[in-house]
Amino acid sequence: MLIVKDIELKFKNEILLKNGNLTVNQNIYGLIATNGSGKTTLLRTLAGLYPLRRGQVFIQDEKDGHKLTTLERKKQLFYFESSDWFDGNLTAKDYLTFTAKEWNGTSEMIETAIDFWQLRSFYKKPIRKYSLGMKQKTLLALYYVSNTHYWLLDEPTIGLDLESQSLFINFMKVANEQGVSILFSSHQNDSMISVANAFYILENKQLHYKAATIFNESRGI
Repeated sequence: MLIVKDIELKFKNEILLKNGNLTVNQNIYGLIATNGSGKTTLLRTLAGLYPLRRGQVFIQDEKDGHKLTTLERKKQLFYFESSDWFDGNLTAKDYLTFTAKEWNGTSEMIETAIDFWQLRSFYKKPIRKYSLGMKQKTLLALYYVSNTHYWLLDEPTIGLDLESQSLFINFMKVANEQGVSILFSSHQNDSMISVANAFYILENKQLHYKAATIFNESRGI
């Protein structure tokens, strides 16, 4: 269980979140926020890329209540923010191999990800030659080969065509059924909204939890 208690987020002297509380546990959660409101800063903080100013972020074992150390937490969680993070001189194969080695993946998982995301025709080519869609498919394949229990995704459907978006939604559902807990950021009109079981709304420097039924009712669905 990924638990966030009373955290404060600040960026360039502006407070983005006060007393934020959040739990990610065996579900698919949507993080809804307007651009510039702090969703990327929040995801970076949960991933351990930004230091905490105030509050706690930890993973707690549901069986014995043990809190994972910082290193253990990072091994159980995967976050790759955007295709802008890729080094254009490296290949999809390079990134898949590295991710599997540094987290919990296997060579068999790499092959499965290559076939699932249809990377076979280009995965050995330099990423600088990829289209945006090819880069995004590579990025999403990394999540699978990480073989982690928690996925943090920042607007993961950017650059994907409708067929690939549908493929990704099914990809998330299957991963969740296999025990992966997922938190993804999105906008209210995103096609991924339908897959979430619950939502956290980042608004006016506060995080508000809403079950999917309540959230959809507020959107007139």
